[in-house]
Amino acid sequence: MPDFISFDVANVRQVGLRFDEFPDALYQDLKKEIEALSAELFGRIQAATPDRTGQLVGAERLRVFADANRITGYVDIAGAKGSQIFAKASALEYGAHRSTKVAAHKMGLDHHWAQKLAAPEQVLVAAYTRTPNIEEVAFERGPLAEMQPEIAARLNAAVAKATAEANAE
Repeated sequence: MPDFISFDVANVRQVGLRFDEFPDALYQDLKKEIEALSAELFGRIQAATPDRTGQLVGAERLRVFADANRITGYVDIAGAKGSQIFAKASALEYGAHRSTKVAAHKMGLDHHWAQKLAAPEQVLVAAYTRTPNIEEVAFERGPLAEMQPEIAARLNAAVAKATAEANAE
């Protein structure tokens, strides 16, 4: 299935005469369809998002931008600059298996296993290598891949409807 919008013009002269009206009608139809598709995709992504703490689900957002030349629907992760939410989301979306070296460092402890210490103490943690074993979840790419044929069909239908209406007038 092609990933672009196509349409046929049956009556070139009539569409040519109504060209000023046609793009506005098409624009409104496409904007409405893109908003609906984006909302549906957002719902599917929210349903597929791991929600152990709820932090990731709460950071997802839906945005639709429309200007004279483009209509775009986005589902993305929002977070403060320097936030770890992007790294967490990326690790879940794509998986993480790369080893990381952790340098030796001091750490404060206020407990030893389940026993509370009388006073906090500093301990030296030796350098070690950490390898996360996070499997790919694809909570954003999966729903989008499932919807791609439907997205193409619905956008092509909106273009065909606007074209047919312009040709009928």
